[in-house]
Amino acid sequence: AVVSTQSTGDIVINTASEHFRTSELHLLVMYIVQDVALVLALIILFLVFFNTYVFKAGLVALLIRKFVATIVVTLIYLALCLALHVWAMKLRWGKDKNFYIWNAGKDGYLILYVCQRAGSVLYYFFYKRTTLRLGDPNYYKDSAWLREHVN
Repeated sequence: AVVSTQSTGDIVINTASEHFRTSELHLLVMYIVQDVALVLALIILFLVFFNTYVFKAGLVALLIRKFVATIVVTLIYLALCLALHVWAMKLRWGKDKNFYIWNAGKDGYLILYVCQRAGSVLYYFFYKRTTLRLGDPNYYKDSAWLREHVN
């Protein structure tokens, strides 16, 4: 439920951010909420890792090897979000309400915008896949699967 709520919130903020472009304060709050939610999602992911039998058995390298793509994608997406949010606020803050940001940012802003939106799709996929994979009971008990991966 937490994953669905976080992903839905992230999608809503990504889509609604252009709607609130005339209110710098609302936009800033939305961006802060999105960035904090991404950090919390990463913290929750590691908390789930810490709760597994694999982690308790000291096989941290196995967990990292299995989920390195999710960790990297999440960190890259967080960096893209932070960069986009800072640049957008820098371009918008103190400007006229009818200011058209797409002309001011030149091509770099558009490229960052597209990369952040594309990165969001990868983030949703990898994070959801990881949460589903961590639901596997093999991660929470000693099993033949775990012994097979250790040897």
